[in-house]
Amino acid sequence: MKITINQKISNTINSLGNKTAKNSGLKLYCALYLLEKRKRPNGYFDAPATYLKAINLRYYKVIDKFIEDGIIQYQTNLHPDKDDIFAPAIHKKNYSTKHGYSMKYRFLVPIDGEEIEVDFKTTKDEKWFIKLKNTLNILGFDDKINRDSFGRRVHYNTLYNYKSLLKNKDLYVIDSVCSQPRLLWLIMSKKGIYDANYDAIFTKDKDFYNYIKNELDLKDRQAAKDLFMFWINSSGYVPDFKIHQLFPVTSKFLSGLKNRSYKDSSAFLQREEAKIWIDDLLSNCPTNFVLSVHDSLIVKSKDAEMIKDWCQDKYPDLRFKMNEL
Repeated sequence: MKITINQKISNTINSLGNKTAKNSGLKLYCALYLLEKRKRPNGYFDAPATYLKAINLRYYKVIDKFIEDGIIQYQTNLHPDKDDIFAPAIHKKNYSTKHGYSMKYRFLVPIDGEEIEVDFKTTKDEKWFIKLKNTLNILGFDDKINRDSFGRRVHYNTLYNYKSLLKNKDLYVIDSVCSQPRLLWLIMSKKGIYDANYDAIFTKDKDFYNYIKNELDLKDRQAAKDLFMFWINSSGYVPDFKIHQLFPVTSKFLSGLKNRSYKDSSAFLQREEAKIWIDDLLSNCPTNFVLSVHDSLIVKSKDAEMIKDWCQDKYPDLRFKMNEL
């Protein structure tokens, strides 16, 4: 792929050592160059460690050199001294492995300059992209496919009208029952965080939305879904504050995710969901014909039962179902 690079950045990469080290430095610069296209208004962009590690296990050595040479800068937050309230606040790196916040960087120098060709794996080389593109072509669509930086979800034109466009084509939808509520439970469980009422819903295999509908005396199951979305996505307000009383530990965990921005909990859950549905199930689906719709797959009717069982075997803690489209 083609990128641009200025002389200062090129000099830093050339100072890294042998040919292998220089090549790694160039690929990591290329990664940052692509991520910079998704920067926020303040100039900072997310740079997940897992992404950089996939390029080079010792990526941090190159990142440290870029920082040392004044090419990039990481974002910091001010943290007060817990032991001395009169001491000045300390700048700390703005990331959290516990809450899923990745490091953020910004370039301190221009990234325009000489145009060069870099042998760098792009989205079009990813298995999920190839499967999705081929399936859309089979269906007669030539959609532009992209993946957002917020929740790492995949988007394409057909996605927004798939129910009407793909109806009566002998297709089935495979999805997960109460996907995000159950995923939130699994994430907390792995971190050793337990909320008695929340935990009981899933250990007893109850339907989450029906449970809160009954416990909070809501109008219907859709009202329960809407309340859950308010709970994880809002800056604080929810239509029924009793959900905080019903799930106090979970509410506190969500507040921790929203510590930097109320949108972070939504992004965190979407990214965890995308790891399952895009990076694994879509990429590794045992059939070539498969579409993704965020937290579900669209497959041919003759393959539906087999793929549902395959999904269930891969993720026994989730609950998969299938319905004709």
